[in-house]
Amino acid sequence: MNEQLTELFKLYFEGTATETERQELMALVMESDDVLLESVMRQRWEALQGTAVQTPSGAHVLAAILDKQVRMRPVRQRWYWAAAAAVLFLVSIGSYFQLKNQKEIAGVAKKEKVTPGYERATLTLDDGSTVQLDSAGNRTLQQGGSLVRQQGGQLVYVASAAKDAMTYNTLRTPRGGQFKVTLPDGTRVWLNAASSIRYPTTFLGQERRVEMSGEAYFEVAKNEEKPFKVSANGKAEVKVLGTHFNINAYPDEGIIKTTLLEGVVSMSNPTNQPVLLKPGQQAAAGQADIKIVNDANIDQVMAWRYGLFNFDRSNLESVMNELSRWYDVDVRYEGQVSSRTFRGKIKRDLSLAQVLEALQEVNIKFRIEGKTIVVYN
Repeated sequence: MNEQLTELFKLYFEGTATETERQELMALVMESDDVLLESVMRQRWEALQGTAVQTPSGAHVLAAILDKQVRMRPVRQRWYWAAAAAVLFLVSIGSYFQLKNQKEIAGVAKKEKVTPGYERATLTLDDGSTVQLDSAGNRTLQQGGSLVRQQGGQLVYVASAAKDAMTYNTLRTPRGGQFKVTLPDGTRVWLNAASSIRYPTTFLGQERRVEMSGEAYFEVAKNEEKPFKVSANGKAEVKVLGTHFNINAYPDEGIIKTTLLEGVVSMSNPTNQPVLLKPGQQAAAGQADIKIVNDANIDQVMAWRYGLFNFDRSNLESVMNELSRWYDVDVRYEGQVSSRTFRGKIKRDLSLAQVLEALQEVNIKFRIEGKTIVVYN
């Protein structure tokens, strides 16, 4: 790793690094231990000999990445500033930033931190009754023709007998919640925060149809004789035989996005004919049309499944919408909303204070009023 990290830093400082190489560099920065990272950056600084950089705010970013305070020693001060500037530049236009220090930002509630989301959901049974689910649950229910087992943060439906009539369950995650369900046909579905899925407890007939809102990732069990169909907010439909894909259909986003990872799917809405997607493509359905993105950012789409926020050219409102759903807080804007965009990754297991501190490093101003984040100029 030392040689690779050294070579990538060399390419970056020389200005010849490609976008892929810059991404690899920041990935290695996040993975490297402090001693290795300091050693490689010091070598690159010493190789520059005489380059002058003055960017005080960069020191804070470097300190956060190294998980330590920058101690300004007379002899070694200059390489710290240069390395900090390099990391700050990568953070501001590249693919990653990760702040590990624990201090509170000004204005965050003193008594209690706003913690990140976790496995929790509400299961609405066919008779209208509800069951509260969390990561500690362990229970078994009978629903229609299926036995339902809760195993921690997931539900597993096991078809036990055919039924003459369809019965339905609905799984809902609140803001600050996520959950996984394995449907009776073996299809696995992960629900992001503030999302829901309605499904039969046994798939009868010639198709497998579910309804969802919010965001969900599907790994559909293959069955060529019984296609799988997803209705998103009642405004778009995705049809598959067996594949892996993600649907983002939050009502407040205005656009329904289907991103394909594996297999083939078709997407349609009431005003457009079905469009076929290949792996790596994304279909974005608005009210008037369906647009195809041929080279979708799969890392960004799937970040939530792997415990990350991924802001790749995301505007401020999109960033705050994600934080609102995951931390169960409201957002209010005072003054004109910034038009700037963000690029970077942050872990979703950080407290809200830590995430807001990361954003404050790039000059976005906040204050906390109860359960509301106020964004101001």
